[in-house]
Amino acid sequence: MGRAAAIDRSKSTKQATWGQQQRLEFIDFRLFWEGRLNRSDLMDFFGMSLPQASLDLARYIEMAPDNIAYDKAEKAYLPSASFRPAVTSVESMAYLDLLTLPRGPKANFIGWRPDLGLVPHPNRRIGTFVLRQVLSAIRDRQKVHIEYQSMSRPRSTMRAISPHAIGYDGFRWHTRAYCHERNSFRDFVFARILRVKGMEESNINPKHDDAWERVLRLVLAPHPDLTAGQRRAVELDYGMKRGRIVLRTRQALAFYVLRQLGLDQTTSAPRAQHIVLLNREKIEPFLKTHE
Repeated sequence: MGRAAAIDRSKSTKQATWGQQQRLEFIDFRLFWEGRLNRSDLMDFFGMSLPQASLDLARYIEMAPDNIAYDKAEKAYLPSASFRPAVTSVESMAYLDLLTLPRGPKANFIGWRPDLGLVPHPNRRIGTFVLRQVLSAIRDRQKVHIEYQSMSRPRSTMRAISPHAIGYDGFRWHTRAYCHERNSFRDFVFARILRVKGMEESNINPKHDDAWERVLRLVLAPHPDLTAGQRRAVELDYGMKRGRIVLRTRQALAFYVLRQLGLDQTTSAPRAQHIVLLNREKIEPFLKTHE
């Protein structure tokens, strides 16, 4: 697809109403990922009439005439051999993320689904009121008092914190906040916040959280003791180029990144750990113990 054609399509898309834009994206998505589309697909998904479905298909054909053709034998619209998505992303991870969402008749644009297996993990419950109050404190720059159960104390205690951000390590959510007891910025796991009470103005500047503001570069490479074939397999697994990949992360999240990758330990056998952190000596000074 040429640059001029892409610009024309972008302009054409902007002229569509929000509802029609959604339907054009649906057509684009189904053609690319499922390889076929019928008017009935639009009618069933959006609860629309046959004439309206025909109008939307005509609009799509006008936008991307080289993308779609009607196959009389299949009795369906099929993507052409030169198909290029006109209004949607074709990132593979975006599609796979949609597969992991709860199933429903209109959860997303996916129609046909392959059999899917997901590794289960415990669901960490977060109090709705707790989350709402912390979000409010972040938005309004407030200090709140929380009852918190830490790993270092046998019983829950009251803490005064000034939250300014939210973090997620892939398994649990936490708020990044200034702890007025410890006089430092720390992580507070949402599931361990038993209650929130009291709000008052905070004089804490979030920009003073150096560990949140600082971005680190984690340089990863295959374990040097792997065979050439094994190293190549690891490079493909992690999308490495020239035998390495660089992950950029906030310093405050680096601990979690390394733990998930199994790199929180300094030594490991290649069979157990396929990758190594090349710049560990440079990163180590920025790693701190987390609550």
